[in-house]
Amino acid sequence: MPGIGDLNATREALRDLSKVVTSTRQTLAKMVRGEDQGGGRARLDDHAESFTSALEHMGEVREGFILSQRTTPHTSLADLRDLVKHILLDWQWVEEMNWLLTPSRQPESLGPQLVFYHHALVALAAVPRLPAEAVTFPQRKPSYEDVSVPTLPTELLTRIEEIEHVIYQSAVKSVRQLDPEPLRRTYAFFEASSWLVKNHLQTML
Repeated sequence: MPGIGDLNATREALRDLSKVVTSTRQTLAKMVRGEDQGGGRARLDDHAESFTSALEHMGEVREGFILSQRTTPHTSLADLRDLVKHILLDWQWVEEMNWLLTPSRQPESLGPQLVFYHHALVALAAVPRLPAEAVTFPQRKPSYEDVSVPTLPTELLTRIEEIEHVIYQSAVKSVRQLDPEPLRRTYAFFEASSWLVKNHLQTML
């Protein structure tokens, strides 16, 4: 059975998650609705803080994904091959962002990665099922029912990396310069995440 320390750590992780997904959803909403036009340096600083937190959060989600694959008995050999190939070889998106990767010599302790990852799984599954009143992305029909739910490991990792990429691009580009479909899927992910926090996690916070 989990101890008090485990429960407190989980509750703290959920509080952090709540702040990040809510802030990111609000920032994306302002951008998409054009409410962030003209706020100068303060606006850019607000965006930078929100998106930096979102990128750190998604990095934890990605780590949780990788950790979970080590303990998942149902993953086929073909899926594992594709996953390893993707993780080890497909770094073009990182190079495009001009990120510098430096290996750490210190072992990392397990933190909230699995909590964040499993919440992301639920949020991705909830996206096409969100009620109309919870959908705020500007579109003709208030629904994300056309957004597919990634299920295979490579699909999940691809969607996680897409969200990271869109968040990074949102910090340095205007909405008009972003690819609309990845932007919509990313917005939908944070919308579903914040909806889950508001409607199903409040008692745990």
